[in-house]
Amino acid sequence: MRSSQALIYRSSLLSFFVMLSMNDNQRGHDMSKPSALSFDRWDFLGTRVVLAVIALAVTGFGVIAPVIQWLRGEPLTWQLQTGKTDEIVTDQLVARPGAELTWPGTADVRIDDATVSTWLASIAPGALLAIITAIVVLALLRLLSSIEAQQPFVEAAVRSLRVTGAALLGGAVLVTVAGSVANIAVLRAAADLQGDPTTFTLELGPAMVISAAGLVCAALAQAFAHGMALADDVDGLV
Repeated sequence: MRSSQALIYRSSLLSFFVMLSMNDNQRGHDMSKPSALSFDRWDFLGTRVVLAVIALAVTGFGVIAPVIQWLRGEPLTWQLQTGKTDEIVTDQLVARPGAELTWPGTADVRIDDATVSTWLASIAPGALLAIITAIVVLALLRLLSSIEAQQPFVEAAVRSLRVTGAALLGGAVLVTVAGSVANIAVLRAAADLQGDPTTFTLELGPAMVISAAGLVCAALAQAFAHGMALADDVDGLV
């Protein structure tokens, strides 16, 4: 009985050392041939630069440029969404047989003397987008710092992903609604509305894509939370 137990013990011990040796060899093999997609310090630096450029571009085009345009007394320009489509009938453009040409429901608006409320309404979507972009960029920068420090499964990383997911989900709704409100304000300032025209339109395509990205970030945050719990269990065992 004891001899069989000793044999089982020796076999288990031998198997353990064999597996340990194989793992060491595999790690050495992986270390000697790093993946082409692995991140080094230049990749982390480049990612930070790209995120900063995105934040600056969104702020510049969405907020700074229209504010400067407003302060200089330049006309307000806007691409109006009406939701209306009508047939195009002109002397220069005639549909071929079997084809139909329609106006897509957009119009380029230029208002020379826009009111303060119209200017503020037109700037609001860009300002909201700039704020949300800044929140997402700061959260992703914190996440990159955790990953670069080889500590992805920490509370800061989980919090960064959750903030990113919440900002994308909420921001998609806020920016879409703000854009629709601005569209109404510009339409009422540029045209005399007659009858019952369609004034409130929602561009749901981009909002759905951004919301999906927010849900993915929320799922990743949950995965990182599970990884953090497993890491704590491993530390407790060691």
